[in-house]
Amino acid sequence: MVRYEVELYLEGVRDVLASNYDWQELTNNQADVLALAKATQLSTPITALLWERNLRSEAAIEQFLQPTETVVHDPFLLSDMEKTLEIIEEALAEDKKIMIYGDYDADGVTSTAVLYEALQIIGAEPSCFIPNRFVEGYGPNKAAFKKIKEDGYDLLITVDNGIAGIEEMAYAREIGLQVICTDHHEVGAQLPDADAIVHPKHPAFNYPFKELAGVGVAFKVAHALLGEIPVELLDLFALGTIGDMVSLTDENRFLVKAGLERLAVTERPGLQALYRQLNLDTSTVTSDMVGFKIAPHLNAAGRLGSAEKALALLITRDVNEAKQLASDLVAINNERKAIVNELVLAADEQVQPFLADKVLIVAGKDWHEGVLGIVASRLVEAYQRPVIVLSLNEEKQWAKGSGRSIPGLNLYDALNDSTTLLTRFGGHAGAAGLTLPIDNVAALRTAVNTYAAPLLAETSTKLPLMIDLNLTIPEASLALLDEVKRLEPFGTDNPKPLVKFTNVRLASIRQIGADNAHLKATFKDDEATIEAIGFNIGALKNTLNMSDDIDVVGELSLNEWRNQQMVQLQIKDIAVTNNQLFDLRGEAEWSKFCKTVTPFNQPDAFVVFNHPAFVSEWADKVNVLNLAVDELPSERINSLVIVDLPTDAEQLEALLAVTQPQNIYARLENPNPQGLVVLPSREEFGDFFKFIAQFQPVDVKRQHQAICQKLNISKNKLFFMTTVFFELEFVKIEKDCLTINEQAPKHQLAESASYKKREAIEALQQRFIYSNYTALYNVFWSES
Repeated sequence: MVRYEVELYLEGVRDVLASNYDWQELTNNQADVLALAKATQLSTPITALLWERNLRSEAAIEQFLQPTETVVHDPFLLSDMEKTLEIIEEALAEDKKIMIYGDYDADGVTSTAVLYEALQIIGAEPSCFIPNRFVEGYGPNKAAFKKIKEDGYDLLITVDNGIAGIEEMAYAREIGLQVICTDHHEVGAQLPDADAIVHPKHPAFNYPFKELAGVGVAFKVAHALLGEIPVELLDLFALGTIGDMVSLTDENRFLVKAGLERLAVTERPGLQALYRQLNLDTSTVTSDMVGFKIAPHLNAAGRLGSAEKALALLITRDVNEAKQLASDLVAINNERKAIVNELVLAADEQVQPFLADKVLIVAGKDWHEGVLGIVASRLVEAYQRPVIVLSLNEEKQWAKGSGRSIPGLNLYDALNDSTTLLTRFGGHAGAAGLTLPIDNVAALRTAVNTYAAPLLAETSTKLPLMIDLNLTIPEASLALLDEVKRLEPFGTDNPKPLVKFTNVRLASIRQIGADNAHLKATFKDDEATIEAIGFNIGALKNTLNMSDDIDVVGELSLNEWRNQQMVQLQIKDIAVTNNQLFDLRGEAEWSKFCKTVTPFNQPDAFVVFNHPAFVSEWADKVNVLNLAVDELPSERINSLVIVDLPTDAEQLEALLAVTQPQNIYARLENPNPQGLVVLPSREEFGDFFKFIAQFQPVDVKRQHQAICQKLNISKNKLFFMTTVFFELEFVKIEKDCLTINEQAPKHQLAESASYKKREAIEALQQRFIYSNYTALYNVFWSES
């Protein structure tokens, strides 16, 4: 499930619940899948999944499920590896001072730690420098290099950075530093001036696997230095590789798998202390645990300031220091989350006036630069369109920020089209950083949206969601879950399988957690049920009915409760396939609904048949269709609120025929101040007639209280029956007194005009107010 730390779903008002993502389903050759399943003795669903991931032979599947050391490539196939060793060995021989120059994210910190420990193993005493995001910024920095040289260092080794620092690396050479650049980022048209460059994508070499993270490149250097795979560094390899979200295939898969096993038994005091701080059960360490629990704490330090504490946590051997560092990192990450929460809410408020834009650009004074990328990602997930988030520095009069995009728009190209407005920018299709004058923010919003409009006009702005398996609920078994676990570690190019259940219904649903943020549900089909949890989508409870036909996509996980194991679905996305009725006939439900209505969050129209008080109160707040004076609309209206009872059923049917709504919020209030209409029974008519015959002449106006008490009826019923008798000529009225008309013709009560009218009103009430949910649903759709 998308992990929002702040709830962005708009509560209460939605069209028929459509999927939040663009669901994409793969197809395969069933005959080939069945044959391969038989050969591998795997279940058909898992075999189909592997087939879809291009593992289509017994050998390929075996190598994937049981990777061995043979997939690890020779480190000397990497560019300049021999030259790198020569430089390092020379530095050792000549007792040169070595500085490792890293980066402030999890990949950079683990890269630094890997090379630091590898050099220590061979007898070196290196130092480490992690740039500060707010002082030196990302990558090579001339001032930092100058200070390093002045401090007596001779050899500079960059890890997880350097390949793009053309001017800075040349400067390092100019001031007399030897430079080894180890990096994995994209190689530009020009390579930096370095004594050696170790890079899997070096154009002059052909390393077999291009997708190493920065820590992977550093690990390869360590492998070459030590002459064997450095198993003691595998835990760091796994942390950095998962944290940097690079491909978990080829040698990365084997090394991360081994690294996760190492993490479960790590002897690093810092990691042990962090495990305890986070209350982690590390009997089995998974890629999810690393990606969503451990790595964020390593990243947090560099986002808010210096990453030195993250590095120290990894390399310290002091138990007391480790305990303090772990506590500090947890506090820093909590602060980071609080800042993100605050900024997402602030940014979300700014989004509202620009919801018609194809690209959302929001800016705030002194927003924390270290988390703007996270904020942008949250908004992309919530609004399914590209987002740029800017921090405004009024003193310097510049705006600086980060953007995140969707597959339909190359964000780098979009910004490149507006270079005249920007001071600097960089990035790639999916993400970018930028700086510009504050005065240019509005112009950038216009320019980027002008560029994006034709590109996104015919492209789904929803993020794609690849569905791996279509299952029935009984197929989601513990045995299947055991097979899914064999596919670990999950990550880029080997995502956790997403399963889809089609046309299921709710057996139960409720909100849980602080502020009812999460959704707990049970789905059922004809044969079985499955428990489900949806994090940060608790508001969807207001948009789901027990009678809805639901398609749901999510990840299967194991839920253990009171020594019982069961399969649980972690919800990723939900769609309702039927028209939806939201029953607001109770005062509490209506009051709750009204609180959710805002200028940016409301149904298409509020339909009023005969309720002037509502019109006068709400006309300036929402789109009111007042059928007492307005013509019927001439086109479809997707989402309607039926505020009050229709005048007659035909009027409602005409409305529904034209508007064809997909969802209806049914308030159906009775605006009549006399309340609901109750037609007197035939026995009550008979008793009143007998009373008149016995006590005529009867003065109804003066004696109505005594008559009502005698007959146990209301005043309204009394006067109504009087009107009906008079219309049918059963009685005569002389001087406000009733007497029986002895010559009265024979009539049925239903022949009275007043009786007919009230009978029709009572029928409307039975149809709309007293009916159960299913009957009311059928009124709006099955009968229309």
